[in-house]
Amino acid sequence: MVFPLWVVCHTLLISTAYTPAGLFHPVLLLAGFAAFRRFDALAERRAALAALAFGGILAAWGLVQVGPMSLARAHALFETPATYATVINLLLVPVLGLMLAGQRGIAVLVVGLALAAALFAADSRGGFVALAAGMGTTMVLTARGGVLCRTGVITVLGLIAAGWVLAAGLRAVPFGVGMREALPGAEARAESSLSRLELYELSARAWLERPIAGTGYLTFRYTLERGRASVPSYGESSETWFVHNDYLQALQELGLVGLAGLLSLAWLPVLIAYRRMPALPPADRAAAQAAASALAATACHALVDFPYHVPACLLLCGALLGSLDRRISGSAAAASRPEEVAPARRAARTACVVLAGVLFLRPVFAEVSAEWGLRLFADRQTHSAAYWLEAARRVEPADWRYHWYAGQFWDDIATTTASGDAARLASAAFAAGFEANPLEVRSLLGLISLYRRQGERLGAPAESTARAAWVAQAETLAPFNAAVRRERELLEATK
Repeated sequence: MVFPLWVVCHTLLISTAYTPAGLFHPVLLLAGFAAFRRFDALAERRAALAALAFGGILAAWGLVQVGPMSLARAHALFETPATYATVINLLLVPVLGLMLAGQRGIAVLVVGLALAAALFAADSRGGFVALAAGMGTTMVLTARGGVLCRTGVITVLGLIAAGWVLAAGLRAVPFGVGMREALPGAEARAESSLSRLELYELSARAWLERPIAGTGYLTFRYTLERGRASVPSYGESSETWFVHNDYLQALQELGLVGLAGLLSLAWLPVLIAYRRMPALPPADRAAAQAAASALAATACHALVDFPYHVPACLLLCGALLGSLDRRISGSAAAASRPEEVAPARRAARTACVVLAGVLFLRPVFAEVSAEWGLRLFADRQTHSAAYWLEAARRVEPADWRYHWYAGQFWDDIATTTASGDAARLASAAFAAGFEANPLEVRSLLGLISLYRRQGERLGAPAESTARAAWVAQAETLAPFNAAVRRERELLEATK
């Protein structure tokens, strides 16, 4: 529980760059855990079948991408093949673990084959390392629990080989839909590995600047903008929010407490499962080792990618943690019995639910309001757009994005109507956005551009000393940003 609670508290109280992801990512983890922790055997089976059906759809989608669509690497609905591989592993490893324990059926074999083929279609090195780690953990735990089945080993090896053959065969078939994308070569893979080493070094230096408190959840992108000179492989425009090592990112963004929480979340369940495996009821050993092995695979993948920052992975990890905890804590049988709750405990739960509703519904309302306001703005319904954009930034003042949206709106109004009041509202919105997140250069750029173009309407000279200071500050935050360089050139041209 340390890690999700620390992320929420850090986001609300410590971080200088608030992000609603710092609230919702932990909630997904806790929701999956709470649900599977309380499920009885029937409910858990139904949820697991639903997850496998979802995994089958994802696998089929990925195979279509490398087959008929002629893509080099599958990613389904995810942004990167590595993220796709993480989700696939969270479903594939438990399936293979149950097969090693002697449990198999036609439906499971078909889904397992599709998932294995999808993993090879993703062609993620981190995914392969995670699969190897998961299968190694499965072998150890099944042997310790006395549930290892020799025929299961043969089945698993055959299934993995068949998955590789299926993925390779789909890539080899000419579907006639255009030029097939080529897989990255050895040189490209080496460059990718080198770039990650540069990211690791940059993140470590950023942590040393704030070793106790950390820089804030999901602030690595700002670290990259400020330190692009030390990451030449990313050039001047490539972006990433992630260090590609979740442990190092937790250390930089959440400090030592965050790292300790993530390490305990990732590894303690596996170690506890190993210790308690022989004492578990025989009926629980196969499911316990399958869940623990999938968690071990994710923990290893986190060394080279960012599974603990992907919503789908967090939900699945939470579900596996809940299922494992229900078994290793000896409460699997008790889960089916109704729980008697004392009145004081019931009142405390109600208060927590109300507090959580206020805390988590506010960002949702702000996001919906802002999106609706931007749509009205695009349709030139300015009065209604102003209402909803201003509502969004007042409901969620800690989120810089809503101030920036409002600033762009009022800037456009000031430009088209020559309104001094609109220019002042734009200035106030951009300033509020930069105050909410002093790491984000876009709010500062909005302020600089506004004063350059609307300085007279704001009652300040266009070439004020403040503008020069803002440009210097923007150069510190994002020295390679093209818009920042343009503002510097415009400032120098007017001197």
